[in-house]
Amino acid sequence: MEIAILLSLGFASGVIGGMFGVGGGWIIIPGMVLLLGTDQHTAQGVSLSVIVLFAASASVVHWRQGVVRMSLVAWIVPAAVIFALLGGWGAGLVSAPVLTRIFGAVLLLIGAEMLFGLSDKLRKGPSVNTD
Repeated sequence: MEIAILLSLGFASGVIGGMFGVGGGWIIIPGMVLLLGTDQHTAQGVSLSVIVLFAASASVVHWRQGVVRMSLVAWIVPAAVIFALLGGWGAGLVSAPVLTRIFGAVLLLIGAEMLFGLSDKLRKGPSVNTD
């Protein structure tokens, strides 16, 4: 049963990650914690290791499609690497139950943002009625 769950998580995270450009951790981590009883720290470590490989393969496909802007990549990568190190270190300072709750809250906030498009409204600024 465990192998079937792991293969299903790999399938779901690979397809959705490749299609939507997301890391897949939002599928892998809850799946491992909720379905397999894995602790949050281990689930995050496994997820990050998996993401390295499937992000590289999906990146090749997107590169071939001509949608990768290296000028943006060049700015994001150094910051992401530095702050990933800091984030990994910080995660080690937090207990698994607290880290799980933080992860869940972040997922909810991101989901609400994507569903309701709050950042679009913020970028446009307040609407002005000229009546």
